[in-house]
Amino acid sequence: MRHNTEFEVDLNLLANNFRLLNSFAPNNEIIFMVKANAYGHGILEISKFSTENLNVKNLGVASLGEALYIKEKLRNNFDVWVFSDTELTNAEVNHAYSGNGIRPVVSSLRLLLFYLENEKFNNEELIIKFDTGMNRLGISYKEVDKAIDLLKKYKVSTVKHIMTHFASSFIKLKPGDKTHQQYEKFKNIKKKFENAQIKFLESSCSNSGAIEQKFALKETHIRPGLMMYGPRSVGSYKKEDALWNGSTISHFKTTILKVEVAKKGMPIGYGGHVCHADGTLVYLPVGYGDGVLTYYSGLKLKYKNFEGKIIGRVNMDLIGVFFEGQNVEDFKLGDEFTIWSHEQDDVVELANQVKSIPYQVFTAITSRVPKSFKFQ
Repeated sequence: MRHNTEFEVDLNLLANNFRLLNSFAPNNEIIFMVKANAYGHGILEISKFSTENLNVKNLGVASLGEALYIKEKLRNNFDVWVFSDTELTNAEVNHAYSGNGIRPVVSSLRLLLFYLENEKFNNEELIIKFDTGMNRLGISYKEVDKAIDLLKKYKVSTVKHIMTHFASSFIKLKPGDKTHQQYEKFKNIKKKFENAQIKFLESSCSNSGAIEQKFALKETHIRPGLMMYGPRSVGSYKKEDALWNGSTISHFKTTILKVEVAKKGMPIGYGGHVCHADGTLVYLPVGYGDGVLTYYSGLKLKYKNFEGKIIGRVNMDLIGVFFEGQNVEDFKLGDEFTIWSHEQDDVVELANQVKSIPYQVFTAITSRVPKSFKFQ
C-alpha cells in the first residue's frame, strides 16, 4: 500500500452521471455493469452506492464469483446478472442461482438445455442472450428456432429477458451499418418468439455506445457500463464528436518524490535513455505495481501550467517526467501530481496517447494504490 498516492472516487459524480443518463434514456430500466471491480473503481462500494442511493435494481458482472462477493457483503434488494463466466454447469456452485437474486445469462444451446433439464432452476426467471453478429457469447442467430423448440418442449411460455450485444456501437451510426444489421436480427428474434407464443417480459441491446447515440432504446432495459464511470465511447478520439459529457468519477493522483536538474545527454533509468535537452526531471512514486505500465512511456502529463512527458522506461516503481526548459524552482517536493483528473477528457486523452482504452487504464490500477470514496 501507498500513502502518498491515491485513487479517489467521487460518488457525487457517479450520481450526476446517472442523472445525465436519465436524460438520454428516461423510459428504460437500468442494468448497471459493475464487472471487473466496477471498471477498477471498487465493486463493493459502487454496488452499495448505486443500489442504496440511485435505486438501481439490477447489477451486471462477468463472473459468478463477482456476484457471490457482492451478495455476501450486501443484503440490499437487488439482482446481480452474470453475463460471461456463469459456471452454470458447476455443481459445486450453481446452487447460488436458486432464490438468491443471482441470475445467469444463458448464452448457448447447451446451457439452455442444461437450465431447462435441471429442476433446481424450475422456479427461476430465464434470461437468454442471442448472438446477432458479435460472434462472442450468445445463442447463434442460426439456432434461434432450435432454442424456441427447446422452450416449447419444456413448456416454457414466458421468458424474463432476452438480449443481444452490439459489437460496433462505439462507431458513429449510419443507416445499414453493422449495428443496424444486428438490431434487425434482434427484432426478427422477437418476432419468432411472438409467433411461437412465447412471451418475453423484458429486452435489452444498448451498451454505452448505443445509449450515447440513443439507439435501440425501445427495448425495456439498457446496460450502461463505461459511460457511468465518465468516459465516452462514441467519438473517443475526437472531442468535437462527443455525445456523452459525463464526468470521470476517479482522480488518480500522487506526489512528487524527487526533483533534479536534467542536462542534455544525461542518461536516465533502465536502458539509459538520454535527455534530448536541458530541463527538470520529476520522479513520481508509481510504476508497474500500481498499474502504470510500460506503454505509459512517452505519455504527456501536466503539472500546474507546465507540460512534461514520461521519459525513457517506466522504472519498476517510479516514473520520471521530463519538463524541457523548466527550472527546478518551478517544482516542489511533496506537491500533488495528477495522472488524470475528474475532467472527462483527461483519461480519454491519456488512453489515446498510450494506444489503449479507458476501461483498460482504469482496471490496470492495482490494490497497492489505496482507494478513497467521496460523497457529499
